[in-house]
Amino acid sequence: MEGVINAVVCQTQLKKRPLSILEVKNLIKNSTKPKKNISIKDVVKIISEFYNISEESVYDKTRKKEVVKPRQVIMYILREDLNVSFPSIGDKIGGRDHTTVIHSCEKIKEDLKNNQVLVDEISQIRSML
Repeated sequence: MEGVINAVVCQTQLKKRPLSILEVKNLIKNSTKPKKNISIKDVVKIISEFYNISEESVYDKTRKKEVVKPRQVIMYILREDLNVSFPSIGDKIGGRDHTTVIHSCEKIKEDLKNNQVLVDEISQIRSML
């Protein structure tokens, strides 16, 4: 509860205006973490299906746009929702360096600020987990 209140206060200060009811609802919804035990493989499977790519392509070294974004979303969800360490995420997602994982998580965080489509996608993915 305290975390949600802190998030509301921070967003209010960042935006320099009171938040709308919808914005507060979204903050509350996005701050809830999955309750059930979910594995890294489950996250990869669900997000791969969501973006209609093969699970194997997530682990490949490819830089194709249609694979990079889902891979970054996987890394972001693993870090933010499941609190998996950066090195562990890197190891499990194709043997990547932890700095690659950090970059991916930061990229998604930044994109979430300006991309409502991505916000909606991540919200849908979280509901599927």
